[in-house]
Amino acid sequence: MNFLWAARRMPEFWLDTDSFIQPKDGPYGFDIAPGFWDFLKKKAREGVIASSSEVYKELKQGEEDDLLHWARQQQDEIGFFTEPDPIVQTIYREIAAYVNKTYPQHQSEAFLAGADAWIIAHAKAYGRRVVTYEKAAPNSRKAKIPDVAANFGVNCLNVYEMVRDLGMRI
Repeated sequence: MNFLWAARRMPEFWLDTDSFIQPKDGPYGFDIAPGFWDFLKKKAREGVIASSSEVYKELKQGEEDDLLHWARQQQDEIGFFTEPDPIVQTIYREIAAYVNKTYPQHQSEAFLAGADAWIIAHAKAYGRRVVTYEKAAPNSRKAKIPDVAANFGVNCLNVYEMVRDLGMRI
């Protein structure tokens, strides 16, 4: 566990990669709504939101832009992107076993190669929620965060629902 989280409560909201990319590319672009990013920073400092180190790895694979700069700053200042502790690692293995037996091999490999299962594992470990734009598709042959999360009793919501729950005002 990141030492900075140890003194604080565990985050309520665990953000997936797209929960950063879609706002940046859409209504909360850094040039349009800097208050959104300031709000996320504030909530991260309060220990209310966080993300996985696996999400950080995915963001670093993208282009050098305002989002990557923001992510690096949050990681450097407060350790926003959390390394999985032993509890999270155990739950990740359970999620991987479920995904491997439920979805076709190529789909399960794709899902497990990214950050999605890690985000669910972080949220499950501490009874919290996942923030994602993905929609449930229970009959899909492709693993989706909401479907896998539901199997493990983890609730999902999108960024807009999260910021409303947190009382953001821009």
